[in-house]
Amino acid sequence: MKRIAVLNVGGDCPGLNAVLRALIVKGAEEDIEIIGVYDGFKGLVEDRMFIMTKEHVSGKLPEGGVILGSSKFDPYNNSEDIKKLKRNVQDYQITALVLLTGHTGAKIALRLKEDGISSVIIPATIDNDLNWTHMSIGFLTGLQTVTTALDYLHSTASSGHRVIVVEVGGDEAGWLAAIGGMAGGADYIMVPEVEVNPQEMLANINRRYKFGKRFSIIVVEEKCKLPQEITKVAEGIKAPHLITVCDMVAEYIRENMPKDFDCQTLNLGYMQRGGSPLAFDRFLAFKFGISAIEYVKRGEVNVALGLNGFDISHMPYSEDILINREIRPGLYEMAKLFF
Repeated sequence: MKRIAVLNVGGDCPGLNAVLRALIVKGAEEDIEIIGVYDGFKGLVEDRMFIMTKEHVSGKLPEGGVILGSSKFDPYNNSEDIKKLKRNVQDYQITALVLLTGHTGAKIALRLKEDGISSVIIPATIDNDLNWTHMSIGFLTGLQTVTTALDYLHSTASSGHRVIVVEVGGDEAGWLAAIGGMAGGADYIMVPEVEVNPQEMLANINRRYKFGKRFSIIVVEEKCKLPQEITKVAEGIKAPHLITVCDMVAEYIRENMPKDFDCQTLNLGYMQRGGSPLAFDRFLAFKFGISAIEYVKRGEVNVALGLNGFDISHMPYSEDILINREIRPGLYEMAKLFF
Protein backbone atom coordinates (compact mmCIF):
# COMPACT_ATOMS: atom_id res chain seq x y z
CA MET A 1 0.00 0.00 0.00
CA LYS A 2 1.22 3.46 -0.88
CA ARG A 3 1.00 6.14 1.76
CA ILE A 4 0.70 9.91 1.28
CA ALA A 5 1.28 12.60 3.88
CA VAL A 6 -0.66 15.82 3.26
CA LEU A 7 0.21 19.16 4.81
CA ASN A 8 -0.56 22.85 4.37
CA VAL A 9 2.60 24.93 3.99
CA GLY A 10 2.30 28.70 4.24
CA GLY A 11 -0.96 30.55 4.72
CA ASP A 12 -4.41 28.99 4.68
CA CYS A 13 -7.07 29.71 2.08
CA PRO A 14 -10.67 28.66 1.41
CA GLY A 15 -11.06 25.22 -0.16
CA LEU A 16 -8.34 23.27 1.63
CA ASN A 17 -10.77 21.01 3.50
CA ALA A 18 -12.31 20.12 0.16
CA VAL A 19 -8.86 18.98 -1.03
CA LEU A 20 -8.54 16.72 2.00
CA ARG A 21 -11.95 15.24 1.25
CA ALA A 22 -10.94 14.47 -2.32
CA LEU A 23 -7.62 12.92 -1.26
CA ILE A 24 -9.32 10.65 1.27
CA VAL A 25 -12.13 9.53 -1.05
CA LYS A 26 -9.89 8.92 -4.06
CA GLY A 27 -7.17 7.42 -1.90
CA ALA A 28 -9.59 4.83 -0.52
CA GLU A 29 -10.58 3.87 -4.06
CA GLU A 30 -6.94 3.42 -5.10
CA ASP A 31 -5.83 1.71 -1.88
CA ILE A 32 -3.64 4.68 -0.92
CA GLU A 33 -3.54 5.68 2.73
CA ILE A 34 -3.70 9.37 3.64
CA ILE A 35 -1.80 10.69 6.64
CA GLY A 36 -2.75 14.14 7.88
CA VAL A 37 0.08 16.29 9.21
CA TYR A 38 -0.65 19.07 11.67
CA ASP A 39 0.80 22.56 11.13
CA GLY A 40 2.82 22.00 7.99
CA PHE A 41 6.40 20.80 8.17
CA LYS A 42 6.47 21.54 11.89
CA GLY A 43 4.10 18.64 12.44
CA LEU A 44 6.15 16.38 10.18
CA VAL A 45 9.26 17.14 12.23
CA GLU A 46 7.49 16.75 15.58
CA ASP A 47 5.67 13.54 14.57
CA ARG A 48 2.18 15.01 14.90
CA MET A 49 0.40 12.91 12.29
CA PHE A 50 -2.63 10.64 12.02
CA ILE A 51 -4.35 8.39 9.49
CA MET A 52 -7.24 10.30 7.89
CA THR A 53 -10.69 8.86 7.22
CA LYS A 54 -13.91 10.30 5.84
CA GLU A 55 -15.06 11.02 9.38
CA HIS A 56 -12.31 13.62 9.78
CA VAL A 57 -13.71 15.75 6.95
CA SER A 58 -17.41 15.04 7.45
CA GLY A 59 -19.29 18.36 7.45
CA LYS A 60 -16.12 20.36 6.79
CA LEU A 61 -16.73 21.07 3.11
CA PRO A 62 -18.26 24.55 3.61
CA GLU A 63 -15.69 25.59 6.20
CA GLY A 64 -12.80 27.93 5.46
CA GLY A 65 -9.31 27.38 6.82
CA VAL A 66 -7.95 23.84 7.11
CA ILE A 67 -8.51 21.29 9.87
CA LEU A 68 -4.80 20.37 9.76
CA GLY A 69 -3.65 23.89 10.59
CA SER A 70 -1.05 25.83 8.62
CA SER A 71 2.52 26.95 9.14
CA LYS A 72 5.43 28.58 7.29
CA PHE A 73 7.89 26.49 9.29
CA ASP A 74 10.99 25.60 7.23
CA PRO A 75 12.75 22.39 8.36
CA TYR A 76 15.93 23.48 6.60
CA ASN A 77 16.47 26.29 9.08
CA ASN A 78 17.78 23.72 11.56
CA SER A 79 19.88 20.67 10.70
CA GLU A 80 18.28 18.61 13.47
CA ASP A 81 14.81 19.36 12.16
CA ILE A 82 15.54 18.06 8.69
CA LYS A 83 17.06 14.92 10.19
CA LYS A 84 13.87 14.30 12.18
CA LEU A 85 11.77 14.93 9.09
CA LYS A 86 13.71 12.41 7.04
CA ARG A 87 13.49 9.85 9.81
CA ASN A 88 9.72 10.26 10.15
CA VAL A 89 9.20 10.00 6.40
CA GLN A 90 11.16 6.75 6.45
CA ASP A 91 9.56 5.35 9.61
CA TYR A 92 6.04 6.02 8.33
CA GLN A 93 6.99 4.62 4.92
CA ILE A 94 5.60 7.69 3.18
CA THR A 95 5.60 7.36 -0.60
CA ALA A 96 5.19 11.07 -1.25
CA LEU A 97 4.14 14.31 0.38
CA VAL A 98 1.21 16.31 -0.96
CA LEU A 99 1.85 19.98 -0.28
CA LEU A 100 -1.05 22.43 -0.26
CA THR A 101 0.95 25.56 -0.86
CA GLY A 102 2.27 28.41 -2.96
CA HIS A 103 5.81 29.75 -3.22
CA THR A 104 6.60 29.02 0.44
CA GLY A 105 6.23 25.26 0.06
CA ALA A 106 7.64 25.23 -3.47
CA LYS A 107 11.03 26.45 -2.20
CA ILE A 108 11.14 23.67 0.39
CA ALA A 109 9.93 21.06 -2.11
CA LEU A 110 12.91 21.76 -4.37
CA ARG A 111 15.32 21.07 -1.52
CA LEU A 112 13.44 17.94 -0.45
CA LYS A 113 13.75 16.58 -3.98
CA GLU A 114 17.53 16.93 -3.71
CA ASP A 115 17.38 14.94 -0.48
CA GLY A 116 15.37 12.15 -2.07
CA ILE A 117 11.97 13.02 -0.57
CA SER A 118 9.24 13.07 -3.21
CA SER A 119 6.26 15.39 -3.26
CA VAL A 120 3.41 16.77 -5.35
CA ILE A 121 2.30 20.38 -5.04
CA ILE A 122 -1.35 21.42 -5.17
CA PRO A 123 -1.56 25.20 -5.79
CA ALA A 124 -3.34 26.84 -2.87
CA THR A 125 -3.10 30.60 -2.41
CA ILE A 126 -5.44 33.57 -2.62
CA ASP A 127 -2.64 35.48 -4.38
CA ASN A 128 -2.98 33.49 -7.64
CA ASP A 129 0.68 34.30 -8.33
CA LEU A 130 1.99 30.83 -9.23
CA ASN A 131 3.79 30.49 -12.53
CA TRP A 132 2.63 26.95 -13.27
CA THR A 133 -1.15 27.34 -13.02
CA HIS A 134 -3.84 29.60 -14.44
CA MET A 135 -5.69 29.51 -11.13
CA SER A 136 -5.01 28.40 -7.57
CA ILE A 137 -7.40 27.15 -4.91
CA GLY A 138 -8.72 29.99 -2.75
CA PHE A 139 -8.26 32.80 -5.25
CA LEU A 140 -11.87 33.07 -6.38
CA THR A 141 -13.20 33.12 -2.82
CA GLY A 142 -10.65 35.74 -1.78
CA LEU A 143 -11.58 37.71 -4.89
CA GLN A 144 -15.26 37.61 -3.93
CA THR A 145 -14.38 38.88 -0.45
CA VAL A 146 -12.59 41.88 -1.98
CA THR A 147 -15.49 42.58 -4.36
CA THR A 148 -18.12 42.29 -1.63
CA ALA A 149 -16.14 44.60 0.67
CA LEU A 150 -15.97 47.25 -2.06
CA ASP A 151 -19.69 46.86 -2.73
CA TYR A 152 -20.40 47.52 0.95
CA LEU A 153 -18.08 50.51 1.10
CA HIS A 154 -19.75 52.39 -1.75
CA SER A 155 -22.84 53.32 0.24
CA THR A 156 -20.98 54.70 3.25
CA ALA A 157 -18.38 56.45 1.07
CA SER A 158 -21.15 58.11 -0.92
CA SER A 159 -23.18 59.05 2.15
CA GLY A 160 -20.22 60.55 3.99
CA HIS A 161 -18.66 62.15 0.89
CA ARG A 162 -15.33 60.55 1.64
CA VAL A 163 -12.48 58.76 -0.06
CA ILE A 164 -11.78 55.28 1.28
CA VAL A 165 -8.41 53.69 0.56
CA VAL A 166 -8.67 49.89 0.67
CA GLU A 167 -5.58 47.69 0.99
CA VAL A 168 -5.88 44.20 -0.49
CA GLY A 169 -3.55 41.20 -0.52
CA GLY A 170 -1.71 39.50 -3.32
CA ASP A 171 1.94 39.43 -2.21
CA GLU A 172 3.96 40.56 -5.26
CA ALA A 173 1.11 40.25 -7.77
CA GLY A 174 -1.94 42.39 -8.48
CA TRP A 175 -4.57 39.75 -9.27
CA LEU A 176 -6.80 40.46 -6.27
CA ALA A 177 -6.42 44.23 -6.61
CA ALA A 178 -6.94 44.48 -10.38
CA ILE A 179 -9.82 42.05 -10.80
CA GLY A 180 -11.40 42.65 -7.38
CA GLY A 181 -11.11 46.40 -7.81
CA MET A 182 -12.61 46.25 -11.28
CA ALA A 183 -15.48 43.99 -10.19
CA GLY A 184 -16.12 46.09 -7.08
CA GLY A 185 -16.25 49.38 -8.95
CA ALA A 186 -13.02 50.91 -7.62
CA ASP A 187 -12.28 54.42 -8.83
CA TYR A 188 -8.51 53.91 -8.89
CA ILE A 189 -6.32 50.82 -8.54
CA MET A 190 -2.62 50.46 -7.68
CA VAL A 191 -0.77 47.21 -8.38
CA PRO A 192 2.92 46.17 -8.13
CA GLU A 193 3.21 45.58 -11.87
CA VAL A 194 2.30 49.14 -12.91
CA GLU A 195 4.12 52.33 -11.88
CA VAL A 196 1.97 54.41 -9.58
CA ASN A 197 1.08 57.89 -10.82
CA PRO A 198 0.01 59.99 -7.78
CA GLN A 199 -1.03 62.99 -9.86
CA GLU A 200 -3.27 60.80 -12.00
CA MET A 201 -4.97 59.47 -8.86
CA LEU A 202 -5.59 62.98 -7.50
CA ALA A 203 -6.87 64.16 -10.87
CA ASN A 204 -9.27 61.23 -10.91
CA ILE A 205 -10.65 62.10 -7.47
CA ASN A 206 -11.05 65.78 -8.39
CA ARG A 207 -12.71 64.95 -11.69
CA ARG A 208 -15.30 62.82 -9.91
CA TYR A 209 -16.07 65.67 -7.50
CA LYS A 210 -16.62 68.08 -10.37
CA PHE A 211 -19.13 65.65 -11.89
CA GLY A 212 -21.01 65.41 -8.57
CA LYS A 213 -19.45 62.11 -7.43
CA ARG A 214 -18.25 63.35 -4.04
CA PHE A 215 -16.61 60.07 -3.03
CA SER A 216 -14.01 57.62 -4.33
CA ILE A 217 -12.85 54.07 -3.59
CA ILE A 218 -9.09 53.64 -4.03
CA VAL A 219 -7.65 50.09 -4.08
CA VAL A 220 -3.96 49.59 -3.33
CA GLU A 221 -2.17 46.22 -3.32
CA GLU A 222 -0.22 45.39 -0.15
CA LYS A 223 3.23 45.33 -1.83
CA CYS A 224 2.60 48.07 -4.33
CA LYS A 225 5.77 50.04 -5.10
CA LEU A 226 4.82 53.56 -4.05
CA PRO A 227 6.88 56.54 -5.27
CA GLN A 228 8.82 58.70 -2.81
CA GLU A 229 6.23 61.41 -3.32
CA ILE A 230 3.84 59.21 -1.32
CA THR A 231 6.18 57.28 1.01
CA LYS A 232 7.73 60.45 2.44
CA VAL A 233 4.82 60.61 4.91
CA ALA A 234 6.45 57.71 6.80
CA GLU A 235 9.82 59.46 7.13
CA GLY A 236 10.78 60.23 10.70
CA ILE A 237 8.34 57.75 12.19
CA LYS A 238 10.06 55.51 14.75
CA ALA A 239 8.19 52.39 13.63
CA PRO A 240 7.69 52.82 9.86
CA HIS A 241 6.81 49.12 9.51
CA LEU A 242 3.54 49.91 11.27
CA ILE A 243 2.56 52.29 8.49
CA THR A 244 0.76 50.38 5.76
CA VAL A 245 0.56 51.29 2.09
CA CYS A 246 -3.06 52.35 2.50
CA ASP A 247 -2.04 54.64 5.38
CA MET A 248 0.56 56.35 3.21
CA VAL A 249 -1.75 56.73 0.22
CA ALA A 250 -4.51 58.15 2.44
CA GLU A 251 -2.17 60.66 4.07
CA TYR A 252 -0.90 61.75 0.66
CA ILE A 253 -4.50 62.35 -0.45
CA ARG A 254 -5.25 64.37 2.71
CA GLU A 255 -2.18 66.55 2.19
CA ASN A 256 -3.25 67.37 -1.35
CA MET A 257 -6.94 68.00 -0.80
CA PRO A 258 -8.86 70.67 1.21
CA LYS A 259 -8.43 70.57 5.00
CA ASP A 260 -11.99 69.44 5.65
CA PHE A 261 -11.61 66.57 3.20
CA ASP A 262 -12.44 63.14 4.71
CA CYS A 263 -10.23 60.22 3.75
CA GLN A 264 -10.37 56.88 5.59
CA THR A 265 -8.58 53.53 5.26
CA LEU A 266 -9.46 49.85 5.42
CA ASN A 267 -7.01 46.95 5.32
CA LEU A 268 -8.89 43.77 4.39
CA GLY A 269 -6.03 41.66 5.76
CA TYR A 270 -6.90 38.15 6.89
CA MET A 271 -10.56 38.54 5.93
CA GLN A 272 -9.44 37.60 2.42
CA ARG A 273 -8.24 34.20 3.64
CA GLY A 274 -11.45 33.29 5.42
CA GLY A 275 -15.01 32.42 4.59
CA SER A 276 -16.81 29.49 3.03
CA PRO A 277 -15.18 28.49 -0.28
CA LEU A 278 -17.13 29.27 -3.43
CA ALA A 279 -18.44 26.40 -5.57
CA PHE A 280 -15.65 26.69 -8.13
CA ASP A 281 -12.95 26.68 -5.45
CA ARG A 282 -14.45 23.45 -4.13
CA PHE A 283 -14.53 22.05 -7.66
CA LEU A 284 -10.86 22.98 -8.14
CA ALA A 285 -10.04 21.34 -4.82
CA PHE A 286 -11.71 18.11 -5.93
CA LYS A 287 -9.90 18.10 -9.29
CA PHE A 288 -6.51 18.75 -7.75
CA GLY A 289 -6.99 16.25 -4.90
CA ILE A 290 -8.10 13.45 -7.22
CA SER A 291 -5.30 14.23 -9.67
CA ALA A 292 -2.67 14.19 -6.91
CA ILE A 293 -3.67 10.62 -6.01
CA GLU A 294 -3.49 9.59 -9.67
CA TYR A 295 -0.05 11.13 -10.10
CA VAL A 296 1.33 9.36 -7.03
CA LYS A 297 -0.23 6.07 -8.12
CA ARG A 298 1.56 6.36 -11.49
CA GLY A 299 4.82 7.28 -9.79
CA GLU A 300 4.81 10.79 -11.28
CA VAL A 301 6.14 12.83 -8.38
CA ASN A 302 8.16 16.01 -7.86
CA VAL A 303 5.65 17.94 -9.95
CA ALA A 304 3.53 21.03 -9.34
CA LEU A 305 -0.05 20.51 -10.46
CA GLY A 306 -1.77 23.31 -12.33
CA LEU A 307 -5.00 24.22 -14.04
CA ASN A 308 -4.87 24.77 -17.80
CA GLY A 309 -8.37 25.71 -18.89
CA PHE A 310 -10.44 23.01 -17.21
CA ASP A 311 -7.69 20.40 -17.42
CA ILE A 312 -5.03 19.49 -14.87
CA SER A 313 -1.47 19.96 -16.06
CA HIS A 314 1.87 19.69 -14.29
CA MET A 315 5.30 21.28 -14.21
CA PRO A 316 8.33 19.19 -13.14
CA TYR A 317 10.24 20.73 -10.26
CA SER A 318 12.79 23.34 -11.26
CA GLU A 319 13.56 26.93 -10.32
CA ASP A 320 10.77 27.92 -12.73
CA ILE A 321 8.12 27.10 -10.13
CA LEU A 322 9.45 29.97 -8.01
CA ILE A 323 8.75 32.61 -10.67
CA ASN A 324 6.11 35.14 -9.68
CA ARG A 325 3.16 35.26 -12.10
CA GLU A 326 2.34 38.90 -12.64
CA ILE A 327 -0.84 40.28 -14.14
CA ARG A 328 -0.66 41.08 -17.83
CA PRO A 329 -0.59 44.76 -18.86
CA GLY A 330 -3.82 44.29 -20.80
CA LEU A 331 -5.67 43.37 -17.60
CA TYR A 332 -4.75 46.63 -15.91
CA GLU A 333 -5.57 48.62 -19.03
CA MET A 334 -8.97 46.96 -18.99
CA ALA A 335 -9.48 48.02 -15.37
CA LYS A 336 -8.45 51.61 -16.20
CA LEU A 337 -11.39 51.91 -18.59
CA PHE A 338 -13.64 52.05 -15.55
CA PHE A 339 -11.87 54.78 -13.59
